[in-house]
Amino acid sequence: MVFNVGGIALLFAILKLQGVLPMNPQGFGGMETLLAFNTAVSFVTNTNWQNYGGESSLSNLSQMAGLTVQNFLSAAVGIAVAFAFIRGFARKQASGIGNFWVDVTRATLYLLLPLSIVLALAYVVMGVPQTFGPSVVATTVEGAKQTIAVGPVASQLAIKMLGTNGGGFFNANSAHPFENPTALSNFLQMITIFVLGAGLTLTFGKAVGNIRQGWAILAAMMLLFLVASRSLMGPRRRATRSTTHLASPGAIWRARKSASASPPPLCSPSSPQPPPAAR
Repeated sequence: MVFNVGGIALLFAILKLQGVLPMNPQGFGGMETLLAFNTAVSFVTNTNWQNYGGESSLSNLSQMAGLTVQNFLSAAVGIAVAFAFIRGFARKQASGIGNFWVDVTRATLYLLLPLSIVLALAYVVMGVPQTFGPSVVATTVEGAKQTIAVGPVASQLAIKMLGTNGGGFFNANSAHPFENPTALSNFLQMITIFVLGAGLTLTFGKAVGNIRQGWAILAAMMLLFLVASRSLMGPRRRATRSTTHLASPGAIWRARKSASASPPPLCSPSSPQPPPAAR
């Protein structure tokens, strides 16, 4: 409880005071009070629900020292709880089920941090931005000015997916092309969001001395996932098929042809003829 309250207070302070804190190249002001409190509670509890646009309202410091840190801590807390649960089954005689602070520290330093560093470097190679610089202003083909948000995206993306968090750098999360620029990055993100949850089932099997129990739990999880995915894919496919024709190449070509066709005459045969001009 004290751990959660302290994390909420710290994150709330960062979000409220980001306007006067460093690493704010865009010059964003502090977040509105209720929104800052909602965001702080959401990230500390691993809910990671976003009611804001990160690229248009949060500084680099808020993204890194605020949200990314909580992505690490909330994931580490979940792993610590999982280990306490495993020890409850594995230990026949014990005075406790482990030390929470030791488990959180080990999960962060020995598991989450090394994997996140490797993943962040991989995402940078694939084209995900990782910079402390301000937004880039580009000139479009039409001559208009466009602001392109960049920042420490790769480092936040790595722990976001690895710790099964939400709350990416951009409002669209991994649907944004900067967070997910290639098919390989999309595949890697799908793998990393499953890897720790799946790995802990095998950890359970090893801890209780029967690895087959871990495989059985993993198989049950996979079965539930496949059934739920299959039940959702049907309606989504039907909805996609019903709207595909609207954006098909043929439909676009017909719409352009219709738009470029010559306008109809001012007076059609069925319309009344204009009166003759006076002499």
